Amino acid sequence: MRLKIGELAKKTGLSVRALHHYDAIGLLSPSERTPGGARLYGRDDLIRLHRIEALKQLACSLPDIKATLDGPGGAPLQILQRQIAALDARVLQAQRLSRRLQHVVDLLAGGGDAVADDWLNILELMNMYQKHLSDEELRTLMSSGPDTEAPMDPPWTQLIDEVRGGMRQGLPTDSATAHALAWRWMKLAIRMTNNDPALAGKLMTLQANEPRAQDIVGITPAMFSWIGEAFAHARCTLFAKYMSAAQVEEARRRQTANLAHMQAWPALVAELRAQMAAGTAPSSAPVQALMQRWQQLFRDSYCGDDAALESRVREAFMHEPDLRLGVGMDDALLTYLQKAQVAGHHVPRENAGPKPSALMVAMQRAAHQLLEQPRVLDDPLAVRILGEADAQALRADLDKYRHPMAVGLRSSVVVRSRFAEDEWAAAVARGVRQYVILGAGLDTGAYRHADVPGRIFEVDLPATQAWKRARLHEAGIAMPASLCYVPVDFESLGLAESLARAGFDASQPAFFSWLGVTMYLDEDAVFETLGFIAGCAKGSAVVLEYVIPLGGLPPMVRIAMEQVAAQLAERGEPWKSFFEPAALADKLAALGFSESSSWGPAELNPRYLANRSDGLHLGATPGRLMLARI
Repeated sequence: MRLKIGELAKKTGLSVRALHHYDAIGLLSPSERTPGGARLYGRDDLIRLHRIEALKQLACSLPDIKATLDGPGGAPLQILQRQIAALDARVLQAQRLSRRLQHVVDLLAGGGDAVADDWLNILELMNMYQKHLSDEELRTLMSSGPDTEAPMDPPWTQLIDEVRGGMRQGLPTDSATAHALAWRWMKLAIRMTNNDPALAGKLMTLQANEPRAQDIVGITPAMFSWIGEAFAHARCTLFAKYMSAAQVEEARRRQTANLAHMQAWPALVAELRAQMAAGTAPSSAPVQALMQRWQQLFRDSYCGDDAALESRVREAFMHEPDLRLGVGMDDALLTYLQKAQVAGHHVPRENAGPKPSALMVAMQRAAHQLLEQPRVLDDPLAVRILGEADAQALRADLDKYRHPMAVGLRSSVVVRSRFAEDEWAAAVARGVRQYVILGAGLDTGAYRHADVPGRIFEVDLPATQAWKRARLHEAGIAMPASLCYVPVDFESLGLAESLARAGFDASQPAFFSWLGVTMYLDEDAVFETLGFIAGCAKGSAVVLEYVIPLGGLPPMVRIAMEQVAAQLAERGEPWKSFFEPAALADKLAALGFSESSSWGPAELNPRYLANRSDGLHLGATPGRLMLARI
């Protein structure tokens, strides 16, 4: 059977012109021609034509069809994969169009004639969003529900009108009304973006750079600036709870002088969130680089190089969740951030001598001598007792000890030591002649106060004492005649017997200092030791440090302290005991103590850290001191 071109066109529904084109491009050429040159199509030609039409149904291009039919195998994998991708793209485009239309339908259904008049603007705006946002971001932006707000929903349009009206009337950005508008704006933005900083940043960029978007939505660069200033002032009303008026004004000046710093936060948070989503370790170089940028942006935004102001700002952020609005922080990212901060300030690993915590405390005491004036704890032996290698390492890396986390830890270390030594001095003034330092570590009090009358007993693990004595010898620090070393493991007890063998007289009053130890012991071991102290002579007293349950801390502090505790546990020093102040006081009374008082930041800051400009300040630390007397 041979068909002329007209006959073939009639049977297949194709035009003669299409068949001529197929012949011209080599897609379908007749196998024969008449003597006069007319095309004749045979059986093989018909089979090829059917295959051409089948591939056209898959949306293949004519060149791809020719390559498929002329190549080996008849249907190359790459072409089919390309067609599947093209079909998927068409499906996605249809889904996008469906969502856009449904969004407009929802707005029209709920908005009446006023919304109906603007429906073309809505479609135009959605088209702009589609060009700048990912599909997931579009779904977030266009989602509807009780906890979401889409662009041009009534809450947004009403708020934009109110802000525009306030700007026209010259409403000051530091007024209470402006503050209220700023808080509403931030909370609506969070609901609209599902607290996604990357999406928020893209929307800000689009709105700032697309004049047509400004016309439709009504948000202009000037409005962004006004809201930014109002929000900065609103933050300062929260800062005022934690800092002096002069410090509030400095924080206000920094926020309002360069709003670009404040607008840089969402992008940085988005980068951190991407690292978290990718499973990048908080200790990794990329995350630590982001943390350095975080620290610099924090200082640029709020405090500059003013360490005292930085300390107050950080304390405010710990206690005021609203201060974190607008940058995309949530509990998961906050945990990741705190892990990264802790990872940048490792607890020293255990060596042949002291426990990691003992060496960490000694390094902080030494750093205090080099960095802060006036000193809370004046300890001229603190650097020497470290030994040459550790002292050189400290001096070479002092910037590490200027980090806010290090400053916060150092505040606790020097204040607790100063408090214990002050109470020891008061006990000496009352006639007490025995001083017992439980868990002495690298404490130098006995060597700095060798002229104090009485006996001093340093109680600690044998390995720590051996390391300390070697350091003392190397540094040329003489052991006072009044000092006696008492090797004891608190969890294996034997404290009473060990002290007695060292010359401790239980019939005479004594003062006990027990810092940085109880959290590493089981409760039974803690109360066994306290029971021994309670059985000492009347007039005895103890200053002990303890840790309150971490669950009662502000979220940012809790997460940070959980990471510190986890890091210590990895190094063999897990925190085991936590006490509520009132419950501990009741237990002390039951053991036989006549009085006790708990000391925390509220009591210790005014006593030791008032009016400092170096950042030393006790924030929401879990550490507490208990002074108990018999």
